[in-house]
Formats: sequence, C-alpha cells, structure tokens
Amino acid sequence: MEQIIKYAFYISVVLNGILLMVVTGILPFLLYLSVLVNLVLVWYSLKSLHKLNDIEEDMVFLMERNELFLENLEQIHSLEMYYGDQDLQSLIDHSRELVNEYIDIQEKYFEVEVTSEEEEEQLEEEGQIEEDTTTPEN
Repeated sequence: MEQIIKYAFYISVVLNGILLMVVTGILPFLLYLSVLVNLVLVWYSLKSLHKLNDIEEDMVFLMERNELFLENLEQIHSLEMYYGDQDLQSLIDHSRELVNEYIDIQEKYFEVEVTSEEEEEQLEEEGQIEEDTTTPEN
C-alpha cells in the first residue's frame, strides 16, 4: 500500500508539471521544476548530514569501548600473577595503536581536536578547562 502511495505521488508530480506547462507556458514549468529539484537537494543534504552524524557517534562509541578494553587489559597486566607477560603487553600496545588510529580518523573526517588525558590534566591544572561534574544521561 505504501508503494502505491509513493507511485501515485510521483505520477501526480509529473502530471501537475505537464498541466502547468500546457496551461501557463514554459517559464512557470521551469520554475516548478527548479523548486522540485531544490527540494530534493535539501532533502538529500539533510539525510547526508544525519548519516554523517550517526557515523561520528559510532566512531566515538568505538573509541570509548576500545579505551575501556585498554584499561581492563592494563588492570590485568598490573596484577602480580600476570605482571610482565609479553602477550598481555602486546595486546596493550595493539589497543593503544587502535585508539590512536581512531583518534586520527576522527580528527581527519570530523574536524574535532582530540586531546590526550595528559593534555587534559595539564589544561585542568592551568585552569583552562573545568572538570565535568554532571552525570551522563543514559
């Protein structure tokens, strides 16, 4: 049923354009065509921006998950039982590389400046940024 409504809408747009051209001439038809093209371009632009925003949110989510994984690995590595284990150390190094790659991609495509934890601590000490004391919404 939804497909039938979509086709009826398309046929209506075409028939209204033809009727407009026959009744009033070519100039109003070209104006009608221009309005339709502009509406389609605005719709496409909004859809593309929404998709880009979703991609950015997914990238941030992946980066946060990888950072949590890195923290868990470092906790396990610091345990007396596993301290100095080369396999865990290689996992930690690999995870750090992934985080850095996510940061590079995020800076490249989303024009954001990502600061490391050390840089954030320095800025906090200098009083340039305040710690976020609000609770995140779930």
